[in-house]
Amino acid sequence: MAGDDSSQSKAITVIVEGFGWQEVVIVYEDTGYQDGFVQYLSDAMREAGIRISWTRAISISANDSQIVDELRKLKAASCRVFLVHMTSLLGSRIFINANTAGMMSEGYAWLTTDVLSNLFGSMDVTVIDAMQGVLGIRPYAPKSIDLTSFKMRWERELQCAKPKVELNIFGLWAYDAIWALAMAIERMGLINSSYVNMTQQHNANLPENLGSSEVGPILLKEIAHTRFKGLTGEFNLVKGQLQISAYEILHVIGNGERPVGYWTPNRGLSRDPDAANISSKYSTSVNVLRSIIWPGDSIVKPMYWAVPTSGRRLRVGVPVKEGFAEFVKLKQFQNTAEYNITGFCADVFRELLFHLPFNIDDPQYIPYGDLTVGKSAGSYDDLLTQLEKKKYDIVVADITILPERAQRVDFSTPYLESQVVMLRQVKYDEVNDIWIFVSPFSSDLWLTIAVSCLFTGAVILILEHRANDPEKLEKAFWFPFGSLVFAERNLVTSKWSQFVFVIWLFTAYIVMQSYTANLSSNMTISRLQHSTDKLYCIGFQKGSFVKEMLTKRLDFNVSRIKSYSSVEQYHDALSRGCHNGGVDAILDELPFIKIFLDTYGKTNYKLLGSPYRTGGIGFALPKGSALTPHISMALLNLTGDGLMHAFKTKNFGPEYSDGDYSFDTASRISSFGTRDLAGLFIISGTLGILAVLLSAPWFQPKISFMSTHDKSSSVTSSEAGETESSVHSTAETRDDMPPKSDENSDSDYVIVQDDISTSIT
Repeated sequence: MAGDDSSQSKAITVIVEGFGWQEVVIVYEDTGYQDGFVQYLSDAMREAGIRISWTRAISISANDSQIVDELRKLKAASCRVFLVHMTSLLGSRIFINANTAGMMSEGYAWLTTDVLSNLFGSMDVTVIDAMQGVLGIRPYAPKSIDLTSFKMRWERELQCAKPKVELNIFGLWAYDAIWALAMAIERMGLINSSYVNMTQQHNANLPENLGSSEVGPILLKEIAHTRFKGLTGEFNLVKGQLQISAYEILHVIGNGERPVGYWTPNRGLSRDPDAANISSKYSTSVNVLRSIIWPGDSIVKPMYWAVPTSGRRLRVGVPVKEGFAEFVKLKQFQNTAEYNITGFCADVFRELLFHLPFNIDDPQYIPYGDLTVGKSAGSYDDLLTQLEKKKYDIVVADITILPERAQRVDFSTPYLESQVVMLRQVKYDEVNDIWIFVSPFSSDLWLTIAVSCLFTGAVILILEHRANDPEKLEKAFWFPFGSLVFAERNLVTSKWSQFVFVIWLFTAYIVMQSYTANLSSNMTISRLQHSTDKLYCIGFQKGSFVKEMLTKRLDFNVSRIKSYSSVEQYHDALSRGCHNGGVDAILDELPFIKIFLDTYGKTNYKLLGSPYRTGGIGFALPKGSALTPHISMALLNLTGDGLMHAFKTKNFGPEYSDGDYSFDTASRISSFGTRDLAGLFIISGTLGILAVLLSAPWFQPKISFMSTHDKSSSVTSSEAGETESSVHSTAETRDDMPPKSDENSDSDYVIVQDDISTSIT
């Protein structure tokens, strides 16, 4: 007649999930039979994404001193939500000692399973006072006339009993079990029957004088199929277990308990049991529950995580840095052992504390290294090793998020993007390549240009063939070559030649511009010394992961890498070079390189190659820390209100830019080939051929006819007047001349007639 543990596990999980608690501690009685329930509960919470940080088994024979020791361990942890699964005998002692230890105060949340919640009414007043604010869950027996009548008879018949016997769900289950047995016997016709033969069993687990009935298996089967409405609701056994239709959520307050809500498998959470049957949606919202007064008389829902209150503050690990104080720097207060931090990382950390849903007052900053000499105790990987050992609660520094590091510790959301880049000083040399002027174009393109010039010259020669001037034809042939330098427009007279001339100038302009741009780029890159120098020595920031990147991923010899701590050391090393005790390049993360470039300028330094992206810079926390999601959420809220830009300007300077920096590939730009300008030459050649075809003789009659027709209307007015004037002038001239013989008069008339015809034509 016991309920299925899995159904209670689902109800508890919904409650924990509804309150937003992502972590819980299970405290249970060490009897052995509770392991099944703990496993059910672990599986249900794992599916909901809830982490069980601790499972503490306490023996029923444990004394108060041992219980206090266990509670002290739980208090030293960060989780503040506890689930108690034990009988009232041990559970009452747990809560009394927890109240004495200050664990029933504000910020704590306690839940109990049905094993303890069913007995709230029979507990001592002292225990109830210690359990103020506790939430409990137990199977719900719906109200009915039969249940009310049974309770009245129970109280009437046992009102004088000493001690008073409290009616609870266990008694109601027992009553329904007897009814199920009686109904099964009645259906089998065994009442007043003599068929009660007993068979002696040879079983080592049974006493010698104990036998079993032959009808036992039949009776058991009949009970399993019994259905009726009992005091606790519908009696229904599935696989030998009672099906619980609803759970009641109780709140310990004042002198007793108060229902605040209900849970059903089909409807989820509800305020009233009748509403659970009416609603069609499954609800996981705790807002439907009645108001709850939490431990410490608080109306604020407890957070599942808090800074451990075992007499210490939040321990913040901070590395001692020799340089790049713009990110984080430790300062010791005078004549004290207290420290303060400044820098970009420090500003972000202090600001996010105000965005947390709980208070963290006065964190304790612990230096990693010797601040008096300004030297770190190791690399950042060594610092994370100390974090793994939980010597710190969080590390505030410019720590890069890497996959191998994420396997050891937890990281917050990155608050600064980062990528590894290579920085090198730019030095200029004289260009020694005497043939660099031909480098912009490939050999096939040079040949194509020459062929194009000859082709254009041939086209113009054809179009100008009517000039009958050998010298002019020769100049027309060389015209495409000369037009690249001189604007010899008078060399062509034909309109088609002028058309080809315009197309050729357009082609020549594009070719010349491409040549100029490519030659300029190649001459500039050729002067850069870093384009041909081999990298002999590379520097990196001391304590950075870049050292492992150089030696393990890039296979650099350890003797060829050097560590530096500041931008001043970077500048000095790059200026001296590898042969003078410095380095040829610096490999570091982009935020540090940006500070270097803002300090020494971008003219004499270049970023080379392709950047290596990382996970960014974030805060590191111990693996499984409940503080991680809150830190990440606070950072997300922080990055959207403009404060991050203000922190960067404050610590890095107004010149610091969030934009991407250009990377120099340090290689000569490839030459243009014929394929790159093929479209241009195809258009130019096609238009040249078209001009030759349209200027051919078989196109001329049509063109001449169109021209004569267009001009006929204008000739009749203007040129006719000119003809009359010409005739009149000619006649006057003839009159003034001396008279001639008759044989010449006809010829003079013909001459005048020819002049008029010529003028009209």
